Amino acid sequence: MKVCQNCGNQVDDSVIFCTNCGVEIKPAEQQAAQPTMQQASQQNVQQGTPVFVNAQQAPYQQPIVYNDPKDHTNEFDANDIADNKLFGAACYLFEIFGIIIALLVNTPYTRFHAKNAIRFDIAIILCLIPSIIPILGWLVTGIACLVLFIVKIIAIVWALQGKAKELPIIGDIGFLK
Repeated sequence: MKVCQNCGNQVDDSVIFCTNCGVEIKPAEQQAAQPTMQQASQQNVQQGTPVFVNAQQAPYQQPIVYNDPKDHTNEFDANDIADNKLFGAACYLFEIFGIIIALLVNTPYTRFHAKNAIRFDIAIILCLIPSIIPILGWLVTGIACLVLFIVKIIAIVWALQGKAKELPIIGDIGFLK
């Protein structure tokens, strides 16, 4: 087993680059010939030259991965998602009938979309309440229904893509969780 000079990770003898930090692993003969970082810094201190702690940097940086807290796709089995994409989209397309069908299929992926569709239906009912107020209420209701129509299209596309994300705007409303 070789040991990475940069991070101390143990790697197989056949590996050329460290699997932890990406630094090139040199053969054992070259490693023995080169002084370690600690030995070099001790020699530099004794000689009075400045010591740079992080002189050797990995040739690449690990990519920053952003995990969306509202994305629950990884919680579901890939086969469940592949088999039930249409049932997930049916929840949004056919409203109550789609929700009933999805609950009859009874898989975790379809239950997730059925719950989202129920939240969506409650949001539509709440958006219709201001319509009792003439003119201004009609305007607010029209704009809210337009926004919810766009959210519905997003939900259908996500369900057909096999994603299980909380709906925008609706997922942020506290009592609908």
